[in-house]
Amino acid sequence: MLNKPQFTDRLPLPARALVYASVLFVIITMGIPMLNVLAVSFSTRIKSDAPGLILFPAPFTFEAYDFIWNYVNLWKPFLNTVYVAVTGMLLHVFVSSLAGYVLIHKEMPYRKLLITFVMLTMTVPGELTLVSLYEANKQLHLINTYTALILHGAAGGFSILLMRNYFSSVPPSLPEAARIDGASDFSIFRKVYFPLSIPGIMTIGTLNLIGRWNNITFTVTLISDMAKWTMPVVLRWLLFSPNSVSGTDYVFANSKMAAVILTAFPLALLYFFTQRFFTGGVMLGSTKE
Repeated sequence: MLNKPQFTDRLPLPARALVYASVLFVIITMGIPMLNVLAVSFSTRIKSDAPGLILFPAPFTFEAYDFIWNYVNLWKPFLNTVYVAVTGMLLHVFVSSLAGYVLIHKEMPYRKLLITFVMLTMTVPGELTLVSLYEANKQLHLINTYTALILHGAAGGFSILLMRNYFSSVPPSLPEAARIDGASDFSIFRKVYFPLSIPGIMTIGTLNLIGRWNNITFTVTLISDMAKWTMPVVLRWLLFSPNSVSGTDYVFANSKMAAVILTAFPLALLYFFTQRFFTGGVMLGSTKE
């Protein structure tokens, strides 16, 4: 009998060595700074301000988290961020999904022109619109209000096109059956299209929530009242302001790193629970016609 050829997907030794070296390089360049931030946040005040790289806290303490949360009142900007990010994200998902639903109707007048316009909005950097956005919000008396932060980005070109691709893949027989049963267009959108596009909805929701949570530029442009600042703005002030003090208390390095961890942890937790929707949503939505 002839021996069957043995197939293997193992890379040649030089290629494997290059892959391992690349992975090790990424771990070192990204992992060590993250480990340093985590270790400093759990270190004592004196040790955290000492020169040198800290990779293991000794002794281990939560004093930085207690200080930054209670004495600096970080819980206030945290709640501000949760309110603005979650409310704005829900509005973004609804408006973008509704716009995507409208654009799947081929009988809609100027449909292609509208799709082109949506695509063009993705080519304009957000920084170029700051002056006009500030003036618009000023005329609407929305300066120093949460409403301005929530309404900003209520719809996005990428989200609209992604949801349009998802809705286009829904079998036409489903909305036709619903329409025969007397369902309105909004009912068809809510009961047929929306439930069948959960991966896409989770994708645009996750991306928008991350963007809103990390937003600094637009927030400092419209919000000058420190009581309404969000977590990233307060974190920027703590890290880079030479006068980052709370009353008479100096903010040590361990408290600053604790603020970094508290700002990033909710997003890491969010990605942990939504990564299967996020990955599948981007890939599937980008290939559907």
